[in-house]
Amino acid sequence: MKPISYTNITVFIIFFGIALIEALQKENWIEAALFVALGVISLKADFGKK
Repeated sequence: MKPISYTNITVFIIFFGIALIEALQKENWIEAALFVALGVISLKADFGKK
């Protein structure tokens, strides 16, 4: 089994995390929901590939 690369997780946290925090601060709930949905899809795609 090959070790997991944490590059994708780091990019995920930086990009989606900061965007989500900014959307929540602006109280833009549609944008926040969009970033959460895109984040979940990205994580599923990243861990689902084999």
